[in-house]
Amino acid sequence: MNKTQEQVARFISECHDNGFTWSIACGSVVRISKIFTPGDKDTFAACDMLAGSVLAFAPLKGGSVWGTDGGSVGGHAGLTRGEFVMNKSGDGKRFIAALRKTAQ
Repeated sequence: MNKTQEQVARFISECHDNGFTWSIACGSVVRISKIFTPGDKDTFAACDMLAGSVLAFAPLKGGSVWGTDGGSVGGHAGLTRGEFVMNKSGDGKRFIAALRKTAQ
């Protein structure tokens, strides 16, 4: 297994271990999400605390991280809807390509 494959395996494992599902959005954005009971503040807070460390295993450089975290207006929408979603963009073509192959 090469370095990129190891990174993909570790990212997927972190998602699974922490109850997040993952996907690739817009061709090159790594997305993690978790569905929970709308209004469940404890689960929302747990997601908010874990999401950054899970996304850290997606080695994308120079991009942004955004979503329904507690530090944004999106957080209220996510809590009300019962869906926590975080996105990470950046340069990481090899990682994205290997992750995409895993999804197939």
